[in-house]
Amino acid sequence: MTKILIVLTGGTIGSKIQNNTINVTQNNYLKDFLDSNFKQINFKIIKPLNILSENSLPSDWNIIIKSIKKNWGNNFDGIIITYGTDTLSYASSAFSQFFYNFDKPVILVSSDKPLKEKNSTGKHNLVSAVNFITKKKLHGTFVAYKNPNLEFVSFFLGSRVKQINPFNNKLDSILGGEFCRYQNNKFIYIKNNINPKLSNFKKKNFIKFEERFSFSNKILIIKTYPGINYKYFNLNKDKPKAILHSLYHSGTTNIKDQNNFSLLNFIEKCRSKKIIFYLSPINKKKNIYQSLKTLLKLKVKILDGMSFESSYAKLSLAYGSFSSKKKIEKFLNKNNSLEKIKF
Repeated sequence: MTKILIVLTGGTIGSKIQNNTINVTQNNYLKDFLDSNFKQINFKIIKPLNILSENSLPSDWNIIIKSIKKNWGNNFDGIIITYGTDTLSYASSAFSQFFYNFDKPVILVSSDKPLKEKNSTGKHNLVSAVNFITKKKLHGTFVAYKNPNLEFVSFFLGSRVKQINPFNNKLDSILGGEFCRYQNNKFIYIKNNINPKLSNFKKKNFIKFEERFSFSNKILIIKTYPGINYKYFNLNKDKPKAILHSLYHSGTTNIKDQNNFSLLNFIEKCRSKKIIFYLSPINKKKNIYQSLKTLLKLKVKILDGMSFESSYAKLSLAYGSFSSKKKIEKFLNKNNSLEKIKF
């Protein structure tokens, strides 16, 4: 008999609507839903967290992983983690990093409405996730999500998921398009030059689950935008372990003049305080803009070929797991969870 570990963390899928307000609930409607739809599957349900995902921290990912380890048995066929949509892209990137050589499928499932509501997409997402584990048996971390007005559920690689569009509630990957889709009780693999080959997900000799790493809350994210003024970042007291600074789509940001609006001064300030500085996202090309060329001459650290969320997850895991700079850099240079994009 198929056995699946269900990890409840809250989110919309674990909420209810009361007085026009959505909030998490203790009622486990999900168990009733699964029992009524899957008679021949043994589910073990755990609830390490019960929060809306906007309140989540990297340390909460550690709580989830510790709970999985505590309840894990090698007789499980896979893991389903229910999660809120607001920080789904960060969580899926984080679990993709942690479970990069895990020997079972891990699927994150969210919902546009509480599960008990009529037409909640969480029901479709759960059904497709269970069937993925029982029928496909592909190793890896995925997100199952039914986008609005579509008749199928899309499966995305967890390390490539973008934040959901707030205006149309659409989930997509950083390169566009899904890994596969579940439609009419069948899985359809999307074959193109972006998706890895299916053989990559069927490798043998994966290590068994073990809790080797942990995530750190001490990574500071700074998003670039016109007019960003670096004088407002006070680094004189508590210092982050590292800073991750975003770039515009062409790998650029403001470097004009040596003033509070230029990233160049801020990088030097961080160096004087021994704070490691990283830039993302970058897709390295033959021809680059002068601003990026100037940044590269400063020998700042680059996390290239992956989403911004994956960069953050990888930094959080590296700095939460290792203390030596050599081990941190070795981990950051390792290609985990198929996050590296080949063009």
